[in-house]
Amino acid sequence: MNSKGYNLTNKNRAVTTAASPPLLSLHRWLFIVLILIAIPKLVLAQPGKRISPEDLKKLSVEELMNLEVTSVSKAPEKLSEVASAVQVVTNEDVVRSTATRLPEALRLATNLQVAQSNAHEWAVTARGFNGAPLSNNTLANKLLVMIDGRTIYTPLFGGVFWGVQNVLLEDLDRIEVVSGPGGTLWGANAVNGVINIMSKNARETQGLLFSESIGTFLQDQISLRYGAQIDSKLFFRVYGQRIDHNPTRRLNGDESNDEWHMTQGGFRMDYYPSSKNTFTLQGDLYAGKTDSAVSDLNGQNVLGRWTHMFTDQSDITLQVYYDRTYRNQDATGLLDVLNTYDADFQHRFPVRKRHKVLWGIGYRIMDDNFRSTPGLSFAPSRRTLELFNGFIQDQISLIPRRLELTLGTKLIHNDYTGFEWQPSARISWLPNHRNTFWAAVSRAVRTPSRLDAEIISPVLGSVQDFRSEKVTAYELGYRMTPTNKISFSLAAFYNNYDHVRSIDTNLNPGPFFVFDNNLDGSSSGIEISANVFLRNWWRIRGGYTFLRTKLSPSTPQVLPASVLVEAQDPRNQLLLQSNMDLPKGFQLDFVGRYVDLVPSTIAVASYITLNARIAWIYRRFTFSINGRNLLQERHTEFGNTQIPRSIYQKITLRL
Repeated sequence: MNSKGYNLTNKNRAVTTAASPPLLSLHRWLFIVLILIAIPKLVLAQPGKRISPEDLKKLSVEELMNLEVTSVSKAPEKLSEVASAVQVVTNEDVVRSTATRLPEALRLATNLQVAQSNAHEWAVTARGFNGAPLSNNTLANKLLVMIDGRTIYTPLFGGVFWGVQNVLLEDLDRIEVVSGPGGTLWGANAVNGVINIMSKNARETQGLLFSESIGTFLQDQISLRYGAQIDSKLFFRVYGQRIDHNPTRRLNGDESNDEWHMTQGGFRMDYYPSSKNTFTLQGDLYAGKTDSAVSDLNGQNVLGRWTHMFTDQSDITLQVYYDRTYRNQDATGLLDVLNTYDADFQHRFPVRKRHKVLWGIGYRIMDDNFRSTPGLSFAPSRRTLELFNGFIQDQISLIPRRLELTLGTKLIHNDYTGFEWQPSARISWLPNHRNTFWAAVSRAVRTPSRLDAEIISPVLGSVQDFRSEKVTAYELGYRMTPTNKISFSLAAFYNNYDHVRSIDTNLNPGPFFVFDNNLDGSSSGIEISANVFLRNWWRIRGGYTFLRTKLSPSTPQVLPASVLVEAQDPRNQLLLQSNMDLPKGFQLDFVGRYVDLVPSTIAVASYITLNARIAWIYRRFTFSINGRNLLQERHTEFGNTQIPRSIYQKITLRL
């Protein structure tokens, strides 16, 4: 037994800690507490007016292009003017898409590649390099993902365990997706893109929300949220959610034993002590269980953020968070416990009239404790990793409101490769308010994970001096709004990669193969997206991506299969979403996708999917019938499991 109470000596015994109560019983009391809080609201609520399609009117194209995004420069910028390939998925896009979980909502960002690998895990990346599928995750590791400012990153393999990442979709504000390097501001792993998932503040989510979905693949999902204000300056909300998913099937028709059960709850508080100060405190806790190798997992996080505004152009932000994750695989004996502590500070200010300067510093500690087995271990089994970073960026107005140049760099220090720097230069030209041209060149790195640098198994090991993967990216883009009913964007890119991870034949005694850095290559492609209002009641949005990736070994020891381990990506993707507001409070929505052949050891054929939703809104009540993957009984997206057709009904009540 170690100092933190983890029993790491017997892989056949349950692993418990004083800090890990049986959280799977959470839903039994969480919903009771929320319902008791909400009963007075239910009793006292007066019938509201009928909500008409006009009340639910979508944002116009002009309003969409004037949305302020923060993921490109860490400061508010109009979407129409940013010098980057960024897309925004709004709350309405998600609510009307049949999505029930966060990865399903990410499909709506047409500059992402999103594939479901089993009942609870997903492969998500931008501009390629979706890594090989494993039993409970994929090896995609070149995408930085944040939920309300908290990085959901595991140093175990450098990616995301998507099965446990979720937000209450009704409380989602928007998802900003930047394809292309973001390392200058966001740091390591922002190699091919950045996903910034932002929830509404507590002031925007007042009252009671109750929803329940019952269906086939999605067996049951129940959500409850209650928001209120304590005084004119302090707002809060609490929520709980329970999800039960049926299993997928393997290619031979057998069940995959990956049925999924997850309970999650949390809170958010927003305090506005003055017009210049904002304080946010929020947290979540979850627990999940499946019949596959991942048998038990849970996690908790808490985040605090303070922002002080000096002027509209000058502010400081301080953010700290703590995040704990626990994963126990009874079938294999694997256990991983990760505690992350993070602090970030940034300062934005103008210099005269032509410069907007942003600088910041950050520090992160990741304490990872992995229980080894005869088949897999890390040396050492417990590792405390430190990450230091500092950045500076200057946005220079060469011709006011017409031509802007942005220069910046980030310096990071990690425990594996020491100092790394990530510079970028971006330029944008606005000949008028309807057209924007931009270009960029950037350098980004993916720092080693524990899997790269410390793995030990009878078959696979790692070199002692595993290096960071590096990319130099060149981008060109054009964004236009020819009318108030049409918007269009185009981005083209070329990426040059060095020292990509490879699997090499080991010529020395020991494991047969080792991880090394002996793949180099390039990727190129285009990304197109558009929003069109065909009528005031009918909107279509969508996009197309083309991707070509080429990797080649730099030594003869590299296994040919290394390319497929690192990059399993479709060449062509197409998405169309149609939202129609019909008379009498009805809505009719469709989402269609085409995904090209995915090359892998188990090739995934190209496929077309169609999701549909018909909803009726009356006063504060919404009822909908939803169907996903309607064109075929089941199909494969990633790995060797088949995702079935799914039908579910959903009711939503707002008070």
